[in-house]
Amino acid sequence: MFGPAMSLRISCLAVLFVVSTLAGVATVQARVDLSESTQYYTAKGQTGKEVARHMARRGPRSGFLARAIAQTWYSPKIDGDLVLRDGVCRARDPAVKLHIRYTYPRLGPEAGPRLQKRWSAFMKGVVKHESQHAALARQMATRMDELLTGFAMRVEGRSCRAAQRELSRRLDAIWKAYDLRQNTFDRAEHRRGGEVDKLLRALVR
Repeated sequence: MFGPAMSLRISCLAVLFVVSTLAGVATVQARVDLSESTQYYTAKGQTGKEVARHMARRGPRSGFLARAIAQTWYSPKIDGDLVLRDGVCRARDPAVKLHIRYTYPRLGPEAGPRLQKRWSAFMKGVVKHESQHAALARQMATRMDELLTGFAMRVEGRSCRAAQRELSRRLDAIWKAYDLRQNTFDRAEHRRGGEVDKLLRALVR
């Protein structure tokens, strides 16, 4: 209605696995190390329409030119070693780290009581929407954790390079599957009559 609404931003998946040949080394279960942070920007205006227009101009970037009202950005990082033992490559000391950063608007001080009341309801919906993006990101990290924990590939020779390529392919497949789920969720929420559309209409009425 007044530019892009809530959207997802993600960074490229960082996979930092070292290939090594090592006999007699036990693998260790990966764990998801989760961290979160929140930042804010001010949404100025005395009416719902003014506030919505200001968010469309000043909200976090979503793509090259567009801006969002709120945003969930996440960055998974994976590191560890692939080690060869008895002809099988497995992960040693794998680690999955996931940082989630939320960006939300805060209503400016010039807003009156009626707008503040509508804003409160609006923000409840915004937080609910972004929380779903975060939940999908956490599910993705858990899937990656499970893959690393159970990964084992028999190889020829004394190198895990082929196993590293296969592991990277599987991690990338998980990434793409959850990226699709994120986009599907956004399309449903942003369609005309969807939850995001309803939130904006209630704010600017």
